[in-house]
Amino acid sequence: MRSAHPFSLAILAIVLANTLAGGSYLAQKLALEGLPPATITLLRTLVALVAMGIWIRVRGGLSLDYTRREVARLFLLGNLSFAGPLLLGNYGVELSTATNGSILVLLEPGTILILSWWLLGENVRGRQIAGVGVGLVGALFVVLEDASALGLLAREHLTGNVLLAVHGILWGTYTPIARPLLVRHSPLDVTFLSMVFSLVVILPASLIESGEWHAGPALASSLAWTVALGLFASWLATFLWNYAVHFLEGKTVATFVFLQPVAGATVAWLVLGEALSRQAWIGAVLIASGVLLAVYGAGRMRRIVGAA
Repeated sequence: MRSAHPFSLAILAIVLANTLAGGSYLAQKLALEGLPPATITLLRTLVALVAMGIWIRVRGGLSLDYTRREVARLFLLGNLSFAGPLLLGNYGVELSTATNGSILVLLEPGTILILSWWLLGENVRGRQIAGVGVGLVGALFVVLEDASALGLLAREHLTGNVLLAVHGILWGTYTPIARPLLVRHSPLDVTFLSMVFSLVVILPASLIESGEWHAGPALASSLAWTVALGLFASWLATFLWNYAVHFLEGKTVATFVFLQPVAGATVAWLVLGEALSRQAWIGAVLIASGVLLAVYGAGRMRRIVGAA
């Protein structure tokens, strides 16, 4: 029977990963004040790669024991499931609103659940479905506090909303594509190599913006926020997510995505002094309930398998 220690660490890792990801939206908004979106994506990815490269060197080097099929999966992970949603999310918010982005990214957990069942053959049970449902209601309580879902139907935001919807779905492909790699390989190596492959899409996209590269009063601040995004979102949050998926199935981690709106609201409260309303607190309680359902289901199945 396996120790509970890795399972507990995986739960902690997925909580921290989504907390960091939720706080990254404010940092991204502040970085956009002095830099164009694809350029920010490139710089934060390079910062993450440098940080991981130092860690890998200290640890003893990078393992390259991958089959051709696994290399193809790494390429798909880096470009479809990492670079794609990062870029589409930036462009989508420019053409729509951040509120719409926070609503449409909620397509991610359902996508994880469906693809984990379809592609990985995971046995999705009622507790996981209930956890995602309760978490979705709670997240909508948080993100719809100052806006109406009718904003999604505004004609002037149609293109941006389509991009944001695709961005949410693409984030949902990350876990089902990464899981087979993470079962066999180091989470750090998978994170690093998939980000290297992501430059195939990110670098050309940033070069298209080269005409917008110029100094300005907000440049220094934007660069600082971009470095923070690279260290805490692109590197640490992605690694922690992959570490968790090394031990947890996709159906378990899906519900934890709903922690991101709570983290975002908390960061806005701490940094901008925005009040946390009763509606936000209700949403947080519902999200916590959904997460507990998912964790209870995963822990129960783990005990049954371990005792068999």
